[in-house]
Amino acid sequence: MTKKRVVVFSGAGLSAESGIPTFRGSDGLWENHRIEDVASPDGWARDPKLVLNFYAMRFEKVQSVQPNAGHRSLADLQEKFDVINITQNIDNLLERAGCNNVWHLHGRIDYQKCERHYDIFGLRDSYFNCDFKSEISKPVQWGDKCPKCGAQLRPDVVWFGESVDMRRGYLEELIETASIFIGVGTSAQVYPAAGLLTLFEETEQKFFIDPNPAYEALLGFEVIKSTATAVLPELVQRLLQAE
Repeated sequence: MTKKRVVVFSGAGLSAESGIPTFRGSDGLWENHRIEDVASPDGWARDPKLVLNFYAMRFEKVQSVQPNAGHRSLADLQEKFDVINITQNIDNLLERAGCNNVWHLHGRIDYQKCERHYDIFGLRDSYFNCDFKSEISKPVQWGDKCPKCGAQLRPDVVWFGESVDMRRGYLEELIETASIFIGVGTSAQVYPAAGLLTLFEETEQKFFIDPNPAYEALLGFEVIKSTATAVLPELVQRLLQAE
């Protein structure tokens, strides 16, 4: 029998409970750095060594923490459901928890790619034949070169001003086939989160988990005002028992 499909959209709040800092503080800084200095093509062009050092620290942080009960619960959901995780997070905690199908909108900290990949300097990949991406076991360093064209390697993370990995054909398929949608650890007020909530408005069952949900954007959702680790295990068991 074909399993029902569950689409889970997660944000920084899910991994924050494992000890990974959220994207920015109330002062607009990201771990004491201006966002434009460490998360934009302009910042990379100005000081690539600063950017690499910044992501090296984030890489080491991800390596030092473990998946939490929220991550593990989403892996448990695969027992009876076809689960597709769409995440804004650049860590690999969902994969390490055992989730099989994860779509990283903003890339992954444990992958590297050629700096010319995805038009970093306005140059097409095909021109340089350097469509290069690979998994890494240590942070990218200054002097690490693309094996295809010799350009500097960089973390496979989407910066401001770059295109998010929106697989539109695949997304349309998910919208049509999802029986359950779960939003967790993400704001319902900014894109792509707000857009995804709207796209899945016809999904039969919809849940949204966050300590500070924007209720006006969540009509038709069962809203649970809490953290992922506090309620996801219970919700997952509820769904498993009902199936």
